[in-house]
Amino acid sequence: MRFLLSFLITLSLAYEVLSLPSGSKPQLKGRSFKVERIRRGNEPVHGPSALRRAYEKFGITPTELGVDLDDFKPIPTKHGVITKKDVTESDQKGAVSATSVLGDAAFVSPVTVGGQKLVLNFDTGSADFWVMNTGLPKEAQKDRTVYNPSNSSTFKKIEGATFNISYGDGSYAYGGVGTDTVDVGGAVVKDQAFGIPDTVSGAFIQDATSNGLVGLGFSSLNTFKPNKQKTFFDNLADSLQEPVMTASLKSDGVGEYEFGFLDHEKYQGDIANVSVDSSSGFWQFESAKFTVADGDIQNIKKSPIAIADTGTSLMLLSQEVVDAYYAKVEGAIFASSASGYIYPCNASLPSLSVAIGPKHLATVPGNLINFSEVGVNKTTGGKVCFGGVQSNQGSSMQILGDVFLKAFFVVFDLRGPSLGVASPK
Repeated sequence: MRFLLSFLITLSLAYEVLSLPSGSKPQLKGRSFKVERIRRGNEPVHGPSALRRAYEKFGITPTELGVDLDDFKPIPTKHGVITKKDVTESDQKGAVSATSVLGDAAFVSPVTVGGQKLVLNFDTGSADFWVMNTGLPKEAQKDRTVYNPSNSSTFKKIEGATFNISYGDGSYAYGGVGTDTVDVGGAVVKDQAFGIPDTVSGAFIQDATSNGLVGLGFSSLNTFKPNKQKTFFDNLADSLQEPVMTASLKSDGVGEYEFGFLDHEKYQGDIANVSVDSSSGFWQFESAKFTVADGDIQNIKKSPIAIADTGTSLMLLSQEVVDAYYAKVEGAIFASSASGYIYPCNASLPSLSVAIGPKHLATVPGNLINFSEVGVNKTTGGKVCFGGVQSNQGSSMQILGDVFLKAFFVVFDLRGPSLGVASPK
């Protein structure tokens, strides 16, 4: 391992360990495939932008905490444009390479839709599959590869069907729906339904790092009308060895998604397994305790549930958890100008452990919580950093995004359903 993980700290009571059988051999049912993820360069990450996108996604309205940092000066960032030449195929059969953008703030993967390769975002926090396409205004197509239904012999329009996915502050995509053959790493779903928007918000037009999204939440969250459509994962599940998707996202940006089986070479020890409540469409589970570093285990009174979301960069936690965490970071302050907690970049960040179900705590090391450099203090000249742990602003759930997921080997299992977490190798 590149860093030492304190994984799955057992709570002070004598809890029974929940795990998947580490030595069991899956029976061959179908195929498996993986989507490799490879770091792209060292582009800066803008923490407040990642926080804003997360709030927009879940309809969270930021509130001011009454503290401002007048001498906070943001550092401008550039959003890279991802083209076909940036995403290359692996020589290994059944595998495709992928790219992280803006450091580890977002991850994209090549997906072939109707024979056309597009760079898309895999997102367990939603269930809509939609792509940028030739039906959009020219401004939205600029500097990106878009899907052209006319160039696919297998495209079929679903007459009368629409989709409309929107986010808290008005970010949105809507339009018609069609089906086509979708290929991810050699695994093919024919007649996969996906959105073909004719209108998207400015936020999607400005974000040239992705050309659409593959929703991997539960199909009940799908916005397609008049009939909800199954996600790619749901459609693929019956042909897999096991109906699982694993995420192995390393802190250096190198990792992969893998569908169909558990690769025991990717993790060590047991997998802690927790039941998922899929009624809301999210990979949602109980998360009612936390501890900072080696401190006492504390109860989370507000928002004692969480979701695992590959499409969110940060950890958005209950305010009580966030405040307790940054109370242990020297020089940390909530800055309205940054929309979150910032601190001197030379500060030492403690680890943070959050509950995975009623029996385990999973520990994220402090180095992964140091999300990005965002500015300088004009008074001291010192660099200012933005934390990967921020407030969920009183939302009904906590959101465990990539800052959390990078610390573990994570299993999304449609059986149950359940979520598994293990220590990566």
